[in-house]
Amino acid sequence: MDDAEDAAWLLGLRPAEAGANVILAEPFDPVVYERCREHEEVSYLAFSQNAADLLTSPGRGPGEAEELMDWMEENEDAWRERVF
Repeated sequence: MDDAEDAAWLLGLRPAEAGANVILAEPFDPVVYERCREHEEVSYLAFSQNAADLLTSPGRGPGEAEELMDWMEENEDAWRERVF
């Protein structure tokens, strides 16, 4: 789903002025769907895309990206061959 408002409605999310714990973003390019995987009708983005998104996110996002990239470096075979 590419529409953040539709996704928010579908997920039952409400807007927050502060303290939000969910950020919805609309893709500007279909490249975000490359190397996605689907399992039981749920789509999962690629680990590399997740890291890129976190690096440009507010708050703890960049720190979480660093942790993810450290894990990716230590477990390269696991995430490159990940099959659900």
